Amino acid sequence: MSTADLKPYIEPIQAIVQRHPRTITLTALITIATPWFVNNYNAFIDMGPGGLPWNAYGWLIALYRKPFSRETKSTALYDKDSNKTSYLKDPASIKERRGERPKTTWHVFPSRQLNKFAPSDIQKRLIAVFDKHASANPSLVEVVPSRFERLHPALVIHSSRTSPHKAATMARREICHIHRGKDFSLHATMAPQDCKLVIERGWGERHPLAGSHFLPKEYMLLYAPRDDEELAAVEQFMCAAIGYMANTQAVN
Repeated sequence: MSTADLKPYIEPIQAIVQRHPRTITLTALITIATPWFVNNYNAFIDMGPGGLPWNAYGWLIALYRKPFSRETKSTALYDKDSNKTSYLKDPASIKERRGERPKTTWHVFPSRQLNKFAPSDIQKRLIAVFDKHASANPSLVEVVPSRFERLHPALVIHSSRTSPHKAATMARREICHIHRGKDFSLHATMAPQDCKLVIERGWGERHPLAGSHFLPKEYMLLYAPRDDEELAAVEQFMCAAIGYMANTQAVN
């Protein structure tokens, strides 16, 4: 079919576009963008409940928070921090984590990893580690529903203790919690130098909002442990988070 043959069909379309340019443009943009929004919403729902309402309203909040997100793997901000204290009991024993880092969510809430999940037996043992240190440190910590996740139990600074630093206040006194859904990653608030080690050796990264007015720069995503060696490292990180937030080296 030649251009001349198409002319009777093209001219009416051109006339409509000329009469309603804004409407046509908006319609085209909506048509192009709709698949992205549908996929993005499905990705939000697929991660399961966590912090925000698990529905379209929560998804819209997550979209609103996204522009505030920051990069998650640089360590220069910890080098600049005057606090050089580490709360890790044996940092030399923590080797570089094997393999590539897991992929993480596009959304800032919920902040999760998307692959390399913890096996079911390690999941149970990770929860046991959490419970062990909660019981072993009754004067330092207590267990309450996470003030961020709302669904998962969290270790927080014991109510009898004052918040020792600004990071504790910004983190709502929350020390750590386990994401007991798909991945079994953790969020933990750790000393600046311990955050640096975690990132440099591949064990985690900052929460995307860490370092903003939402969360302190010490708020970390720790990747889910996959075996005994990784579980031992995560246990060290958990104890270090307790020490930092309770301002003590005497963590059981």
